[in-house]
Amino acid sequence: MGKDINYAIDRNEYQSALQEVERLFFNKNRTTEEDALYDLLVMLVEKYETENHPLEPAKPLQVLQHLMEERGMNEADLLNILGLKEGDQEIVNAILKGDCNINAEQAEVLGKYFYVPSKLFV
Repeated sequence: MGKDINYAIDRNEYQSALQEVERLFFNKNRTTEEDALYDLLVMLVEKYETENHPLEPAKPLQVLQHLMEERGMNEADLLNILGLKEGDQEIVNAILKGDCNINAEQAEVLGKYFYVPSKLFV
């Protein structure tokens, strides 16, 4: 789709649009017109949410914590991923507490390990 919409909706219209989107979403036998309405309402809802409830980008530590949690990983796993030794545990602890930033080299290693862009970690 990707077309700009120059129409703004208010909170009440947003709530109504959400209800209609939900109804249409679960309707397995939508007509062509209902498909078009669904697409339009989704664009309006997305525009409203972007303008009224913008998401802040995740911080590098939040990204790392999420990816680790998702995979059931712990500090020892991160130590191994970064190629650190047992004596370097304080580095991992500092990273996970937010006391130390992830450097470019570590970000590159993490990006390759998690199959995500390394820039997420810096």
